[in-house]
Amino acid sequence: PLMTVVNFSVQETFGDNVFFWEGVTWFQQTLESERFHAALLRQILFTGIILAIEIPLGVAIALAMPRRGPWVSVCLVLMALPLLIPWILVGAIWNIFALPDIGMLGYTLNSWGIDYNYTQQPFSAWATLIAMDVWHWTSLIVLLAYAGLSAIPDAYYQAARIDGASSWAVFRY
Repeated sequence: PLMTVVNFSVQETFGDNVFFWEGVTWFQQTLESERFHAALLRQILFTGIILAIEIPLGVAIALAMPRRGPWVSVCLVLMALPLLIPWILVGAIWNIFALPDIGMLGYTLNSWGIDYNYTQQPFSAWATLIAMDVWHWTSLIVLLAYAGLSAIPDAYYQAARIDGASSWAVFRY
């Protein structure tokens, strides 16, 4: 499949399964395109915003989760649930949830006086996509951070408490 993609990327067709050699012309056009640069900048900005929200939020939730007892399993299952939903369903759920006239999110924001319509306002669409991504993927950060925190032996925490370390120092070091 990879070689097929590479082969098609350097050829052009006008139908009837007749291919013409194009070389790297498409790549040059793409790299020189203003639309490509704008889209790349938006993707980098989106990724930065997502990481700036999801990582601290995921670590904070992982720190708040119980380490022992019956609630550990409940919390782990609840954190894993969003990851079990395929992206296509996440999009469909949020599409209905965020509709400005009948969706719970859209209707609530509009009733509070916030002008929200993700179908006509680029900022609202971006905010909806960010909220959707945070809802769907923060649980992965939580599970990874929880696994890492659970792997730290209790002896280190006890030694830090004996040495008089603050909560921040225990977390940081």
